[in-house]
Amino acid sequence: MRRRIVVLLALAMLLVSALAPAAVGALSAKLDYHIADAFIGAGTGIQQAGARAEADNGDIVSVSGSGTFNLGSGKATGGGTFVHTDGDGVVQGSGAWTAVSVADFDFYGCGGAFPPNFCGGLLTLDVHLVAAGGATEFDGVLTIDCLIGGGGSLEGIRLNIPDVINFDETIPEESGLTLYVSRSRNG
Repeated sequence: MRRRIVVLLALAMLLVSALAPAAVGALSAKLDYHIADAFIGAGTGIQQAGARAEADNGDIVSVSGSGTFNLGSGKATGGGTFVHTDGDGVVQGSGAWTAVSVADFDFYGCGGAFPPNFCGGLLTLDVHLVAAGGATEFDGVLTIDCLIGGGGSLEGIRLNIPDVINFDETIPEESGLTLYVSRSRNG
Protein backbone atom coordinates (compact mmCIF):
# COMPACT_ATOMS: atom_id res chain seq x y z
CA MET A 1 0.00 0.00 0.00
CA ARG A 2 2.78 2.44 0.96
CA ARG A 3 4.66 1.69 -2.27
CA ARG A 4 1.50 2.32 -4.30
CA ILE A 5 1.06 5.75 -2.67
CA VAL A 6 4.69 6.64 -3.41
CA VAL A 7 4.29 5.59 -7.05
CA LEU A 8 1.05 7.59 -7.40
CA LEU A 9 2.67 10.67 -5.85
CA ALA A 10 5.66 10.33 -8.18
CA LEU A 11 3.35 10.07 -11.21
CA ALA A 12 1.37 13.10 -10.05
CA MET A 13 4.55 15.15 -9.63
CA LEU A 14 5.74 14.06 -13.08
CA LEU A 15 2.41 15.08 -14.61
CA VAL A 16 2.50 18.50 -12.91
CA SER A 17 6.08 19.14 -14.03
CA ALA A 18 5.19 18.12 -17.60
CA LEU A 19 2.12 20.38 -17.74
CA ALA A 20 3.68 23.49 -16.20
CA PRO A 21 6.02 24.25 -19.15
CA ALA A 22 3.10 23.64 -21.54
CA ALA A 23 1.03 26.25 -19.72
CA VAL A 24 3.86 28.78 -19.92
CA GLY A 25 4.53 27.77 -23.53
CA ALA A 26 0.89 28.52 -24.40
CA LEU A 27 1.47 32.06 -23.16
CA SER A 28 2.67 34.45 -25.81
CA ALA A 29 6.24 35.64 -25.43
CA LYS A 30 4.87 39.19 -25.81
CA LEU A 31 2.60 40.71 -23.20
CA ASP A 32 1.22 44.12 -22.37
CA TYR A 33 1.49 45.36 -18.80
CA HIS A 34 -0.88 47.82 -17.15
CA ILE A 35 -0.38 49.61 -13.83
CA ALA A 36 -3.40 51.55 -12.53
CA ASP A 37 -4.00 53.00 -16.00
CA ALA A 38 -7.01 54.03 -18.11
CA PHE A 39 -7.34 50.51 -19.60
CA ILE A 40 -7.89 49.05 -16.13
CA GLY A 41 -10.16 51.94 -15.11
CA ALA A 42 -12.36 51.50 -18.17
CA GLY A 43 -12.55 47.73 -17.74
CA THR A 44 -13.34 47.75 -14.02
CA GLY A 45 -15.18 51.03 -13.56
CA ILE A 46 -12.76 51.76 -10.69
CA GLN A 47 -10.99 55.11 -10.89
CA GLN A 48 -7.23 54.40 -10.99
CA ALA A 49 -5.09 56.82 -8.97
CA GLY A 50 -1.83 54.88 -9.17
CA ALA A 51 -0.49 51.74 -7.55
CA ARG A 52 1.27 52.64 -4.31
CA ALA A 53 4.16 51.39 -2.19
CA GLU A 54 5.74 52.63 1.03
CA ALA A 55 9.36 53.00 2.14
CA ASP A 56 10.64 52.33 5.67
CA ASN A 57 10.65 56.07 6.44
CA GLY A 58 6.91 56.40 5.65
CA ASP A 59 7.39 57.98 2.20
CA ILE A 60 5.00 56.74 -0.48
CA VAL A 61 5.32 56.39 -4.24
CA SER A 62 2.36 56.23 -6.60
CA VAL A 63 3.01 54.68 -10.03
CA SER A 64 0.89 54.48 -13.19
CA GLY A 65 1.82 53.28 -16.65
CA SER A 66 1.70 50.70 -19.39
CA GLY A 67 3.82 49.06 -22.04
CA THR A 68 4.94 45.73 -23.44
CA PHE A 69 7.51 43.14 -22.58
CA ASN A 70 8.98 40.18 -24.40
CA LEU A 71 9.85 37.07 -22.42
CA GLY A 72 12.12 35.74 -25.17
CA SER A 73 14.27 38.80 -25.75
CA GLY A 74 14.00 40.47 -22.34
CA LYS A 75 13.03 43.75 -24.03
CA ALA A 76 10.50 46.11 -22.50
CA THR A 77 8.81 49.27 -23.77
CA GLY A 78 6.54 51.89 -22.29
CA GLY A 79 6.53 53.70 -19.03
CA GLY A 80 4.42 56.11 -17.07
CA THR A 81 4.44 58.54 -14.20
CA PHE A 82 5.39 58.54 -10.54
CA VAL A 83 4.70 60.80 -7.55
CA HIS A 84 6.82 60.56 -4.38
CA THR A 85 5.25 61.98 -1.20
CA ASP A 86 6.37 62.01 2.40
CA GLY A 87 4.29 60.47 5.18
CA ASP A 88 2.25 63.69 5.48
CA GLY A 89 1.36 63.67 1.79
CA VAL A 90 3.74 66.50 0.82
CA VAL A 91 5.10 65.93 -2.69
CA GLN A 92 8.84 65.28 -2.63
CA GLY A 93 9.19 64.67 -6.35
CA SER A 94 7.38 63.52 -9.46
CA GLY A 95 8.14 62.70 -13.03
CA ALA A 96 8.22 59.98 -15.62
CA TRP A 97 9.66 56.48 -15.74
CA THR A 98 10.64 54.42 -18.76
CA ALA A 99 10.97 50.65 -18.98
CA VAL A 100 14.50 49.60 -19.93
CA SER A 101 14.47 45.77 -19.80
CA VAL A 102 12.92 42.72 -18.18
CA ALA A 103 14.90 41.50 -15.18
CA ASP A 104 12.55 38.61 -14.36
CA PHE A 105 9.00 37.29 -14.81
CA ASP A 106 7.24 34.68 -12.70
CA PHE A 107 4.07 33.56 -14.55
CA TYR A 108 0.98 32.81 -12.40
CA GLY A 109 -1.52 31.86 -15.13
CA CYS A 110 -4.28 33.32 -17.31
CA GLY A 111 -8.06 33.40 -17.46
CA GLY A 112 -10.08 31.88 -14.67
CA ALA A 113 -12.85 34.39 -13.94
CA PHE A 114 -11.21 36.78 -16.43
CA PRO A 115 -10.84 36.75 -20.23
CA PRO A 116 -8.41 33.99 -21.31
CA ASN A 117 -5.71 36.48 -22.34
CA PHE A 118 -5.74 38.32 -18.98
CA CYS A 119 -2.79 36.96 -17.02
CA GLY A 120 -1.06 37.26 -13.70
CA GLY A 121 2.55 37.18 -12.64
CA LEU A 122 5.39 38.97 -10.95
CA LEU A 123 7.28 41.18 -13.40
CA THR A 124 10.55 42.86 -12.46
CA LEU A 125 11.56 45.68 -14.80
CA ASP A 126 14.73 47.72 -14.90
CA VAL A 127 13.50 51.30 -15.26
CA HIS A 128 14.86 54.81 -15.72
CA LEU A 129 13.22 57.65 -13.78
CA VAL A 130 13.42 61.33 -14.67
CA ALA A 131 12.13 63.97 -12.25
CA ALA A 132 9.85 66.70 -13.58
CA GLY A 133 12.04 69.33 -15.21
CA GLY A 134 14.69 66.73 -16.04
CA ALA A 135 17.27 67.88 -13.49
CA THR A 136 17.42 64.55 -11.62
CA GLU A 137 17.57 61.03 -13.07
CA PHE A 138 17.80 57.62 -11.45
CA ASP A 139 17.89 53.98 -12.47
CA GLY A 140 15.58 51.70 -10.52
CA VAL A 141 13.81 48.38 -10.31
CA LEU A 142 10.01 48.31 -10.60
CA THR A 143 8.21 45.15 -9.49
CA ILE A 144 4.62 44.63 -10.70
CA ASP A 145 2.48 41.92 -9.09
CA CYS A 146 -0.85 40.85 -10.66
CA LEU A 147 -2.67 38.10 -8.78
CA ILE A 148 -4.62 36.54 -11.67
CA GLY A 149 -3.77 32.85 -11.77
CA GLY A 150 -3.52 32.50 -8.00
CA GLY A 151 0.09 33.53 -7.38
CA GLY A 152 1.55 36.34 -5.35
CA SER A 153 0.36 37.83 -2.11
CA LEU A 154 -0.50 41.50 -2.79
CA GLU A 155 -1.70 43.13 -6.01
CA GLY A 156 0.41 46.18 -6.79
CA ILE A 157 3.94 47.49 -7.18
CA ARG A 158 7.24 48.04 -5.42
CA LEU A 159 9.96 50.45 -6.55
CA ASN A 160 13.62 50.34 -5.52
CA ILE A 161 15.97 53.17 -6.40
CA PRO A 162 19.26 51.69 -5.15
CA ASP A 163 21.23 53.85 -2.72
CA VAL A 164 18.38 56.41 -2.69
CA ILE A 165 15.07 54.91 -1.43
CA ASN A 166 13.33 51.55 -1.48
CA PHE A 167 9.53 51.55 -1.61
CA ASP A 168 9.37 47.87 -0.67
CA GLU A 169 5.93 47.59 0.97
CA THR A 170 2.99 47.28 -1.42
CA ILE A 171 -0.04 49.27 -0.27
CA PRO A 172 -3.05 47.19 -1.31
CA GLU A 173 -6.09 49.18 -2.39
CA GLU A 174 -8.57 49.22 -5.24
CA SER A 175 -6.90 52.19 -6.92
CA GLY A 176 -3.72 50.24 -7.61
CA LEU A 177 -4.74 47.40 -9.91
CA THR A 178 -2.27 45.71 -12.28
CA LEU A 179 -2.72 43.42 -15.29
CA TYR A 180 -0.86 41.53 -17.99
CA VAL A 181 -2.52 40.90 -21.36
CA SER A 182 -1.17 38.13 -23.56
CA ARG A 183 -1.10 39.20 -27.18
CA SER A 184 -1.74 35.65 -28.38
CA ARG A 185 -2.80 32.52 -26.55
CA ASN A 186 -1.58 30.43 -29.47
CA GLY A 187 2.09 30.85 -28.74
